[in-house]
Amino acid sequence: MSWGSHNKPAPSLYHILGVSKSDSCTDIKKAYFKLARTHHPDKGGDPERFKEISRANEILSDEKKRHMYDSYGVTDDQTPDMSHGMPPGAFSFPFEVNLNDLFGGMFGNPPVGPQKEPQRKGKKPAPATQSIMITLEQFYMGHKFDININRQSFCPHCEHTGAISKEICKTCHGHGSVSQIVQLGNFAMHTTGPCTDCQGKGQRILEHCSKCAATGYQTVKRTLTVNIIPGTKPEEVYIFPEVCSDQPAYERPGDAHIIIKEDTNDPAFAVFKRVGDALQHLETKVSISLSESLMGCVVTIESHPGYEEGLFVKIPAGSFHGDTYCLTGFGMPLPGHIGKHGDLYLHIQVDIKPVERKLFATKGRDALVSFFEDKVRTVTCEEDTIKTDLYLHK
Repeated sequence: MSWGSHNKPAPSLYHILGVSKSDSCTDIKKAYFKLARTHHPDKGGDPERFKEISRANEILSDEKKRHMYDSYGVTDDQTPDMSHGMPPGAFSFPFEVNLNDLFGGMFGNPPVGPQKEPQRKGKKPAPATQSIMITLEQFYMGHKFDININRQSFCPHCEHTGAISKEICKTCHGHGSVSQIVQLGNFAMHTTGPCTDCQGKGQRILEHCSKCAATGYQTVKRTLTVNIIPGTKPEEVYIFPEVCSDQPAYERPGDAHIIIKEDTNDPAFAVFKRVGDALQHLETKVSISLSESLMGCVVTIESHPGYEEGLFVKIPAGSFHGDTYCLTGFGMPLPGHIGKHGDLYLHIQVDIKPVERKLFATKGRDALVSFFEDKVRTVTCEEDTIKTDLYLHK
């Protein structure tokens, strides 16, 4: 069906849109959108009908063109027969209409370039995190260090555009995208793609910003100072608000989170372990021989962060495997309590030497008979039922 046949006069533009001469531009726009939804080729409508609807809207919604049409029946750029105004096979769009707005995004095309309504920004991005390894001595004594960063800040000279001056792209009218409909036989295909003249930005740069080399960003050096007080717990998080780089998708820059952790390569952590609700105590193992277990001895606790030459401790006589001793006030410093510390727990581990085993089985037993013979358990049984063929399993 051709709405512009040469066999009969072309219908008036008001008739094409189903409006009257007394209707306002707003009424004409409403009528156009209603008809366009129905007769768009992608919705199964007649391409020729759609062209006439669009052309009628272009003229009647423009006050100057509408006045010329009402006065003379034509416009300055219109021939009386609209049906042959464009070559077959493609529709160009001299009228300014966003097809995605018209059909509510039914085509599924992502927004390209500047939109009529800017996309809503998030408040701020997720924080950037960085873990720093700390030795036991640094946890014990306290530690202070600086982190130097280079953040990318929006250029204030060009408002992050990279341009001192710019203009709306005349090809896409600032939309950043170009739409067209191509007729393929009985089918019409709608395509939308970035505008090649402005690279999808909707604007063309006339003069580049020299302050940021047209990038829209400037590099700003910042120093983050981390101050670890004595006795601080591992996994403590130091927060530096809004020091990360600016991002267009967010209103404010993100925070930086510095997390301090125990340095597993520090030999002191192989000796000591932090324990307690606030990790205020230290615990360690003390290995002694059988002789030292029975007689008592003085041991040196190496790697204690508060005692560079070692911590000297008297182990009492009669200390056995599995015993735990506590040294009050020799643990980690208590944050907020100057001069106060947690405790140090010593877990006794008795390692019997081969020579001690041999001596104990001979001379040592004889020496201990008078002390322990009446303390040994006795069992009533036949002598030949007692198993004696044991061997030491290693």
